[in-house]
Amino acid sequence: MAKEYRPLEEEPLTDNDSIDERWSSWKQEQESFPQRLKKSSPTWVWLVHVVLLSTSMIFFMMSFCVKSGKNQCPEMPPTTWYHTNMRSTAPAASAIKYEIQHFDLPPVPEGPFVGKGPEVDAMWEYITDAIGDTMVTREEMLKMNIDPEGALEITDPATGKRGFRVAIEVFHQLHCLNLLRQNNYKSYYKPLGGDTSDDPHDLHGHMDHCIDALRQFVMCQADVNVFAFRFPFNDGDPWPDYTTPHTCRNYESIRQWAVDHTVAQGPDEPEH
Repeated sequence: MAKEYRPLEEEPLTDNDSIDERWSSWKQEQESFPQRLKKSSPTWVWLVHVVLLSTSMIFFMMSFCVKSGKNQCPEMPPTTWYHTNMRSTAPAASAIKYEIQHFDLPPVPEGPFVGKGPEVDAMWEYITDAIGDTMVTREEMLKMNIDPEGALEITDPATGKRGFRVAIEVFHQLHCLNLLRQNNYKSYYKPLGGDTSDDPHDLHGHMDHCIDALRQFVMCQADVNVFAFRFPFNDGDPWPDYTTPHTCRNYESIRQWAVDHTVAQGPDEPEH
């Protein structure tokens, strides 16, 4: 025998009222799905909420990526993209743009950043040493989980504002790579002065610092892209093929941000 119809007590309208109206005839015969869940186990109720919330977030991030451009975040999970873009508190976060790049690493190294000489030096100067530091406020330091106590506090000569001197990591990392390059051609660079002309103890300490800084950065990024092996010399000897696509941050955009936000050294600011 069919169950006697009992009208529900009047309640304030909710977001689910439209769904309830569509299925009112079905509800006359059976208990609602949420009611049955509550009777079975409270865990299931929370599980449904978690699944629905996660699905909503995924579709939101996917739609955001599509609107940002066809090459935006195509290889990154929405959660990764969210934390590196929406949640980043780094001062240059607004300059981050993603793009697909193919690494250029042939079996025999070549290119404008390889080797020694004035032209190669000019390329490295452009991407690292020619870029100055910037300045952030105390509030920005705290948002980045950096303790401002004891940090170098300066006055911007152009604006008179007070803040803390900071450097962007990528330029330090490139500086370290450039030192390794110069030390690889030490007989050429040592007579010119600079870091490679330091006494052996200081140079070794500088090199160890750079090697370990780069080690920590590479392990932090932990690139999980893969590369294949090919036979470029047709001699039966396979070589790694590193010319693979990667999702990269547009370097030129970040460099330009750093140039535009460089804070000159003040007359009373110590060397660093």
